[in-house]
Amino acid sequence: MAETLYGKTDNEQTAAESLECRKIVQTIMQHGITQHQILHICKLLSLELENTNAMQRISSIVNEILDDASIHEQKIIV
Repeated sequence: MAETLYGKTDNEQTAAESLECRKIVQTIMQHGITQHQILHICKLLSLELENTNAMQRISSIVNEILDDASIHEQKIIV
């Protein structure tokens, strides 16, 4: 007797969600954004996380990178 399956397996669901994420990133990248903007988007997305520990860790790391970048930009002598 053949078994009928309904819905998606966990692996299929994960793959579908991953593909959707890749499409979102591709759409964002098509706008021609800078590295600074990518980091800022990462920070803003991290603030949307329900897991406050992950949110704080990710936003803190991105803030450090953004702060370092702004310090290097200020040291450029033209």
